[in-house]
Amino acid sequence: MKKGFTLNAVATRNFLAFFMVLVVLGATAGFYFGLQIIKDYAVEVSHAVADSNASGKSIEQLSVLKQELAEREPLVAKASQLFSNESNYQAQGLKDIQKYASITGVTITNTDFSKSDTTTAPATLGGTAVITIQSPVSYAKLLAFIDALEGNLPKLQITGINISRPTAASGDLVTTDKITITVAIR
Repeated sequence: MKKGFTLNAVATRNFLAFFMVLVVLGATAGFYFGLQIIKDYAVEVSHAVADSNASGKSIEQLSVLKQELAEREPLVAKASQLFSNESNYQAQGLKDIQKYASITGVTITNTDFSKSDTTTAPATLGGTAVITIQSPVSYAKLLAFIDALEGNLPKLQITGINISRPTAASGDLVTTDKITITVAIR
């Protein structure tokens, strides 16, 4: 006859103790791996939150830049007016010079335009005008004319002028030789 498995109190106690240790070890391992999964998920969430914040800040920075660009639009427009086009710098320069001469009461007797050599002049200074003013002229009118030329848009810059007193000095009259003006060209 076969001897069967008998359960007695000692065997049941040993089996239950072994099973209890196995359950505790399984629960500990499950807790440890569950904790690792939660930590990985927490890292993913923190990266998503950081990306979201960075994206929000980027949008805010972009809107600030857009607003600054809109505020500086008049400056950009004015800066583009600083230069004449190469095709019309002579006509524009002559028109401006004659306008300021008539406003200030100065008489221009001769105007000569020539294109500057780009090897000696900066790239933005492209044309040169040499004008002759009827002398003698009032010093105050000449200063007003020079001031008007220097404040013009597109930029006109006086690069050469020679002023002297006439031989028969009278009041604020001065004589001037040729005035060299450089026209800024884009």
